[in-house]
Amino acid sequence: MTWKRTVISKTNTEVNKQTSRHLSDGGCEQSHGKLPDGGWGWVVTFTSCFGIALSVAFINTFGMFYTSMTDELGFELTSVTLIGSIHTAISFGGAVLVVPLVERFGERYVLVVSGMLQFIGCFVSAFLTSFPILFLCMGIILGIGAATSFVTCIMATDKYFDKKKTTALTLTSLGGSLSIVVFSPVAKLLLENYGFRGTMLIFSAILLNTVVCGVAVIPLNTKKPKIVTDTSHSTRVDVSFAKRPSFIMYMITNALFVAGLYIPVGFLPETGLSVGIGMDDISLVFSISGVVQIAGRLAFGFVSYKLPSHIIKLWIIFLVAVGLTLLIVPFSTQLYQYIIFSLLNGFFAGGSNIGFNLCLKNLLELKYYGRGLSFALMMQGVGGLLGNPTAASLQRVFGNGNIAFYFASIVFILSGLILSPFSKARKHNPTEIEISVSKKKLKVYTKRVEHNEDNIIVYERYVDLVEFNV
Repeated sequence: MTWKRTVISKTNTEVNKQTSRHLSDGGCEQSHGKLPDGGWGWVVTFTSCFGIALSVAFINTFGMFYTSMTDELGFELTSVTLIGSIHTAISFGGAVLVVPLVERFGERYVLVVSGMLQFIGCFVSAFLTSFPILFLCMGIILGIGAATSFVTCIMATDKYFDKKKTTALTLTSLGGSLSIVVFSPVAKLLLENYGFRGTMLIFSAILLNTVVCGVAVIPLNTKKPKIVTDTSHSTRVDVSFAKRPSFIMYMITNALFVAGLYIPVGFLPETGLSVGIGMDDISLVFSISGVVQIAGRLAFGFVSYKLPSHIIKLWIIFLVAVGLTLLIVPFSTQLYQYIIFSLLNGFFAGGSNIGFNLCLKNLLELKYYGRGLSFALMMQGVGGLLGNPTAASLQRVFGNGNIAFYFASIVFILSGLILSPFSKARKHNPTEIEISVSKKKLKVYTKRVEHNEDNIIVYERYVDLVEFNV
């Protein structure tokens, strides 16, 4: 069962990718798991888009809830920003824990439980007056529900597609921007007419629709053979990539950019009200930003497709641009100035939100992508935990409401600059896998071909079918 390893120099030999290996009897079957790549997969894509919109509904409207919570419940701004920050941190950082749950129980059951958690956390919060219990329900329980929904929706879409995966995942990610467009005016309308408690009751019913998203995810019947692995080699989780300077800077960038990402959401309503801009106009500003974020995501995805070797550079440009647009707010006193801010900031923020995912493929090999993405989301959770409370503390220390936007601007610009030394394009090393089964000889032939810059490495192995766990 040992692997036979062959190294072929690219300067001397070229491997034909279309060649298939047969066993000595001349007859074999290739065991490929074929994905639908469409059909019901598009239903899953749009329900996942809706699920993501629900999971980030509070993250994108917390600023409006801050104002209502300070007025109705009497909490300090620093305290309520802590609730929003822990909610954001768990929503992103929880990805590391959600993935094993999905692998164990499947997307459908995890999404159903997610909808129930969000409903319970939101519903119970409507009746609370104690800050610690509100912190538990609105920050932690609601955050766990949002985390399980957000990650599971992405994994559900990913499972249904192969060749059209990029298109499907891009459409699913638009839920984050659609959430701003839809829930900003909805939250404003509900808070004005029903107050904090009534709004939480209505939101709990809305978030319960995550259960419907889970029901729409029909499990795929993909049967894969279970192979007994070679016990002569120890199986360890390879995280050696985490020691690379480029990935370390990438992790820091993720923490910094999310630390500044939700400061406009949290502090723009208070800043706008202080200069005489009403909540109706602020809601309009958020809605415009959400629409433009969709354009920013699509534009970033299109340019990345055309220039795949420059994705990191493009992300750096978008991060720095977001930082510069944040400097508009401290000098704005009129509605049209806020609208200009929402147009520019929304476009570049939308691209930044999808850029962290796409540029990871230029930093790591494909086999490390899943683990690298989990680490990135974990660092985004750290950034979300620290961002708004830090900005609120700076406001209190300096007595200046605009200091939050200066802080966010510095954080964004810094997040782009520290990654710039590693913006050089990385060549992808594709891996090919072939499995052939001989029914007559009762053997399985496995072949893995790895490409690097100079060589082609071929791994081959024969396994008796009796070693399969049927």
